[in-house]
Amino acid sequence: MARFALLWAALGLWAAALTGSFGSGLQSRSGSGPPSKDPFYDVPSGIDKLKPGSILKHRKPPSPLAAFGEKIDNLVKESHQILYRTTDTLGNATATVLTLLVPPNADYGKILSFQAAEDAASIDCAPSFGYQLESTKYPLLNSATMQLQLLLAEAALDKGWVVISADSEGPKGAYPADKLAAYATLDGIRAAVNSAPFTGIKKNPRLSLWGYSGGGSVTLLATELQPAYAPELKIAGAALGGVAAGMSNLSDTIYQTNKGPVAGFIPITLLGLAAQYPELGNLIDKHLKPQYRDTFYKPLIQCLEANKATFMFGDIAGMFDDPDFIYTNPTLAKIANDMGQSNGVPKVPLFWYHYVQDQLIPIKNADTTVEKYCAEGVTIEYQRETARNLTHATYGLVGAPDALRWLQGVMNGQEPKPGCSNGTVATPEIDPTFLKILPKKMADLIITYLAERPL
Repeated sequence: MARFALLWAALGLWAAALTGSFGSGLQSRSGSGPPSKDPFYDVPSGIDKLKPGSILKHRKPPSPLAAFGEKIDNLVKESHQILYRTTDTLGNATATVLTLLVPPNADYGKILSFQAAEDAASIDCAPSFGYQLESTKYPLLNSATMQLQLLLAEAALDKGWVVISADSEGPKGAYPADKLAAYATLDGIRAAVNSAPFTGIKKNPRLSLWGYSGGGSVTLLATELQPAYAPELKIAGAALGGVAAGMSNLSDTIYQTNKGPVAGFIPITLLGLAAQYPELGNLIDKHLKPQYRDTFYKPLIQCLEANKATFMFGDIAGMFDDPDFIYTNPTLAKIANDMGQSNGVPKVPLFWYHYVQDQLIPIKNADTTVEKYCAEGVTIEYQRETARNLTHATYGLVGAPDALRWLQGVMNGQEPKPGCSNGTVATPEIDPTFLKILPKKMADLIITYLAERPL
């Protein structure tokens, strides 16, 4: 599967929305401000000698968790931030942060790993900060995208599951994160299991994964790499929706995106790749026209919504001394080719849901990938949504209840029937029982959002 499908995944729900142990002891809650200013996020030296998933330190979040200004205290009994050792795309040891949420009625033997779409080139856009009320104090970092995802996580908390969410782009905002995102997800699960002394997580918990759009792409990649990277993790199943798979190469994606409403994903992608591949960063800096330098580098200090506004309908290719630079540069082409290599076949059952009329992530690519995986023996329940009054964005919400129902089955021990099944449904509106989980203000916000989206 082409790894730059991650870029197209990012053009989905969240772009359309607005948008063993090392060290010990509980860290104080003195950390504040965004991750780039918070020493809790610093990667310690010497961690290459530790096993992936080793806990480096932990603390309570410095600020209350909240979605759109509404604290989620009623659904969270306790919360933790865990810095843990993981591996980057190039195989080097690094560290990232896990947010671990425990509901009041927690079943400590069940963990859902929720993959949030960060879609940014800055560590300050990570979910561990975006989920916090404090993030609303920073206009360039405040992300409705991230807070919408926290609402989905709330629905999982209502099931009694412990919910974890990794900062999958790592400490440098590497986007598209590729293997780093998958490793961070899998090592986040390991870290959650290792947190038993202070969280009460049971040994050998039942595990599942969930993500939509960019988060769905990370979920899929994690299932592909799990057999080789984390074979000891027994994952019961993974739900993923709006996933870009088998898409065109990076240059085609950039060409289609340039001068469009989501042109901002071009600088996000280039700068996110430069965080992992310094040689690309040097080339970008060399070929940028001086008058565009400050604008182009803004994604390093702002998140999705601000980036979308900054670059909407912009000619990003025209910011370089050679307009063909981002289409033909051999260094970028090699990185894209390396990231586009196959990463294996999932061994866990999948619930895959996709909107048939998706304008941003064409379903034919999902159809092709599902067919390929089915031929290779993967168990997949594939649900194709046909309602006419949806978009990629709104389907991320409307499709969530079906994903949750499937996840509840596997979390309760129901083994999906081996093989593949394809189903077609028409779901023109969100399930009212899903909305009842949320505070009335949040439910009303979602209803309004769905009503105002273009058909």
